[in-house]
Amino acid sequence: MGSISLLDPRLASRIAAGEVIERPQSIARELLDNALDAGADEIRVEIEGGGIDRLSVIDNGKGIAREDLEILGARHATSKLHSENDLYDIKTLGFRGEAIYSISAVSRFSIKTTSAETGESSTLVIDNGRREPIQSYGPDKGTIATAENLFGEIPARRYFLKRASTEGSLIRNLIVSKALAFPSVRFTLVVDGAIRLDWPRSGSQKERCMLLYRTLGIPDADVNDLTYQGDDFSISVIAGNSSVKRSDRKEIRIYVNKRPVEDYALMQAVIYGYGELLPGGSFPCASVFIEDNPEMVDFNIHPTKKEVKLRNAAEVHHGIVSAIKSGIERKIPEAAPVQKEFYLEDSKRTEYTVQPSHQPSYRKEFQAERTMAFKPKDSSWLEKAKALKSEREKSIVPQQEASPAEEEKESVEFRYIGQAFKLFLIVEKGDELLFIDQHAAHERILYNELIQQIDVQKLLIPIELDTDQATSEFLDDHSHVYTKLGIMLSKTDDGRWEITALPAACRPIETEIVDFIESARMDEEELESKLFAVIACRAAIKAGDDIDRWSAEELIRKVFELPEPACPHGRTFVSVMKEKNLRLLSGRTE
Repeated sequence: MGSISLLDPRLASRIAAGEVIERPQSIARELLDNALDAGADEIRVEIEGGGIDRLSVIDNGKGIAREDLEILGARHATSKLHSENDLYDIKTLGFRGEAIYSISAVSRFSIKTTSAETGESSTLVIDNGRREPIQSYGPDKGTIATAENLFGEIPARRYFLKRASTEGSLIRNLIVSKALAFPSVRFTLVVDGAIRLDWPRSGSQKERCMLLYRTLGIPDADVNDLTYQGDDFSISVIAGNSSVKRSDRKEIRIYVNKRPVEDYALMQAVIYGYGELLPGGSFPCASVFIEDNPEMVDFNIHPTKKEVKLRNAAEVHHGIVSAIKSGIERKIPEAAPVQKEFYLEDSKRTEYTVQPSHQPSYRKEFQAERTMAFKPKDSSWLEKAKALKSEREKSIVPQQEASPAEEEKESVEFRYIGQAFKLFLIVEKGDELLFIDQHAAHERILYNELIQQIDVQKLLIPIELDTDQATSEFLDDHSHVYTKLGIMLSKTDDGRWEITALPAACRPIETEIVDFIESARMDEEELESKLFAVIACRAAIKAGDDIDRWSAEELIRKVFELPEPACPHGRTFVSVMKEKNLRLLSGRTE
């Protein structure tokens, strides 16, 4: 007797449903997409037991005609596609025709609807694949879609669901994600009878995003609204400035044609756009909304439609980088005293403590990812320093020693006080004390010098690289970039790569350079920037190194010549303490 047989249709439907419906959040995702495609501008989600016991999506959209309910729930039944060509011009969130089929295979599913076109009300129930007769009743307007007792007939699947509170949190996160892309739609979440989220319609993309960002402790003033217009696409970026830092990538959100997607390359474009504005290990808070020509977009990759392929990916990547680079500016941290009042033996006393000039309040669930925001820097301080330096240089006679008067003139630019903790150079300038991180400052100066001049040394014994196929192909197209940077690469007859020459500054850190080449695959500008950052970091003065006065003052002068006080990794290396704040700390109030 043969061992091959056809699967029972109900079993086959449940297997297929497992690709689309993993948990209550999956049901919410599909039903929200249907509500949005139906033109709803009010959507209410109600859940019980984390959505496992019951999940309803109620909308005021155009509803469903009774004749369409006759086929609704059959596999691949959809109103979104009618021909093969439509697959390459998708303008809706749903299109596969698998959502209702999959939901109704693993739960008791009902749709109560009233067609805006005919005014006819209808109700359809499909209980774990078993269709019931259509009834003639429904809501006054729109549609109510409800899934109950999820995986009730598949105990093994139900066993692996999380606690109700966890499943409910996933649904809340999904609604927030959807709501960001549709500011003109009101979204409400009701959990076990209590309203947990209610986002009204917003007048702009930024206004909608701020409903989320304020819960993260990010003030409106620290968020930028950026745009970029391409040939076939447009980009809107709602992004925090350089003072808004996260410890992970969770708040980098990418949307393509209003659909949230997971795309590493586009996420990297956001990070690269910030460049040196953020320190290593920190990530921005940014929501990127890409509106692309549907013919350029392919969502037909993953059953949950969370992945995308763009035919114009390079142009979109460039657009994201350009929008962020041109629109985000750096802020300089400034320490400021915070006044506290307390009572001691019936007498009132005021105490001052130092903290950053802006420290937003945080909800407990966000404490692990606190951001640091600061007051804007005095945009003229570097210009003033450069002007003083220019005047000083004009006043110096070539080939002659500076006169006492000229030496006195030099001293008014700044006064070096000393080194603290073998790390910070303390400088008095005007009514400010500047604290300069000696390693980060030297790192930036070396970085700039490396870019301007390269001393290349040939190697007596080439360094062999251990590259995979992808890296080897990358080097085939980009080895000229390394050549321009002073790193000579050659390919042997058997296909191996070797380093035959290096900049002099790279000789002590050959291992780091090798590791970089073996793993780095990025565009030319980013490749150059990150490579020099690696070199400069290893060669700079370290934290803990002693530094003499002459070297310190020379380093400080070069700092004032920089356009921005940030190391190649993006960390700001200058902090400021105002004289008035220091007086407050010591009790000297006027």
